[in-house]
Amino acid sequence: MTKRKKYIWGIVVACIAAGLVIFSIAKSAYTGLDSDAGQIMQVITADMKHERTISWKTAAMGSPGSLEVRAKQAKDSTVVKAEAAELPVYNGGKPYTLYTAHAKNLLPGTEYEYRVSTGKRQSPWQEFRTEPETTAFKTLIFGDSQSVDYKEWANTAQSAWKRVPDAAFFVNMGDLVDNGQDDYQWNAWFDGAAKLSMAIPTAPVMGNHEAYNLDWKMALPTYYLTLFAIPGNGPSGLERYAYSYDYGDVHFIVLNTQSEELRSWYPDLLKKQQKWLQKDLAQTQKKWKVVLMHRGIWKHPFNGPLDENGSAFAPLFDTYHVDLVFTGHVHSYARTAALKNGRRDPAGTVYITTGRSGEKTWDKSPQKPMDEVYYNPLDMPNYLVLEASQAALKVAAFKQNGELIDQTEIKK
Repeated sequence: MTKRKKYIWGIVVACIAAGLVIFSIAKSAYTGLDSDAGQIMQVITADMKHERTISWKTAAMGSPGSLEVRAKQAKDSTVVKAEAAELPVYNGGKPYTLYTAHAKNLLPGTEYEYRVSTGKRQSPWQEFRTEPETTAFKTLIFGDSQSVDYKEWANTAQSAWKRVPDAAFFVNMGDLVDNGQDDYQWNAWFDGAAKLSMAIPTAPVMGNHEAYNLDWKMALPTYYLTLFAIPGNGPSGLERYAYSYDYGDVHFIVLNTQSEELRSWYPDLLKKQQKWLQKDLAQTQKKWKVVLMHRGIWKHPFNGPLDENGSAFAPLFDTYHVDLVFTGHVHSYARTAALKNGRRDPAGTVYITTGRSGEKTWDKSPQKPMDEVYYNPLDMPNYLVLEASQAALKVAAFKQNGELIDQTEIKK
C-alpha cells in the first residue's frame, strides 16, 4: 500500500472512530481534565537533577494553567504558572492548547508529586523522581514509531515500560508519526506513550516525517516544535532543532538530519550544527558521549562513502571520541564494529540503528558491510535499553515480546 493510500485509510479510520478514540484517551490518561484533554507529558531538560518540564494538552481555550509540585507526601507545594500555546490545526481537527510549566530548584534524587490544572479542572497527583547523584541509570530507546494504526506502538512502549520500570527517560528516534501535520496520528502516538510520558521524560529526535505536510510535500515541523518544550540550547536560530542534555556521566547530543526536507528554509542546517557540535563536544566534561540522530551517516547503498550528514558530523565524532551513535530511519536493527576514520578501531565509535517501534516495516532495509549484527524486525517491533554507569555503556535490543536480539558493552 502506498504512503498516500495508507494516509487516506488512516483518516477514514480516524473519522469513523474519532469519538471513541478521543474519549478513550481522556478516560485512560487524563482523568480530572477536560473530557477532550490530550496527553500529560514530561519533557527532558538540560539539568534533570534540579528541573522538570511538564506539558499537557487540552481543548480548553483561554483558561489559565498551572503546575503544582511537592515532595512526595509533603503538605506544602509550589505552584508554577504555565505558558499556553495553540497547537496548529491542519486537517479540520479540534483546536487544542498546549500548556507548559518548568519546575526549578528541585533536589537531586528526590521523589516528587505533581498535578496540572486547567481552569478549575485538576489532574490526579502523579509522581516523578529527579536525577540522583549516582551516575548509573537506564533509558529506553525506540526506533521509528510511525504507523497508520498505532496499536503496535502502544504495545511496544507499554511492554518496554513494564519490563524496565526503572528507566530514567525514553528516547524516540524520529518519525514519531507518519505525517507531521496529522492531528489524529499525534493523538494516537500520545495515547500509546501515556503511561511512560506521565512517569518519565521523553527526549524526542526529529525525523523526516515530522517535516511533511498533508500533501506529502516538505514543510516546517511546526507541530513538533510547538509540542516538545525541549532544551533551547541548540545552534543559534535552530535552538530546538538540535539540543543536548546530561544524565549521569553521559552527555547526549541530539542532531537534526533533515537537510533534504528543510533546505528551503535552512540551507545551512548542517553547517550551523557542525559548528555548534564542535563547541558542545569540546565543552562537556562527561565520561561518555552519545549522539542521537534520525538518519545515518553513509550513502545508499551502504558501500562506504559518507553522505552529507556523515561528512558534516563523522570527523567530529572521531576527533572528540563519541562512544555511541544511535540512528533510526531504516527500520532495521544493526550494530557496527567500533569505527574511526572509516576503519575498525577499538577507540572508535559504535553505530547502532534502532529498528522500528511502530507497525511500518521495510523488507529491503539494507545491511551495511561494517555491521557486526543485523536484524530486520519484520515479525514484530523492537526496543532498546541503554544502561550507563561509570564503568561501561551496555546496550541490549529486544523484540516487543522481550526476546533478546543483541547486546553489547563498551568500556574505556
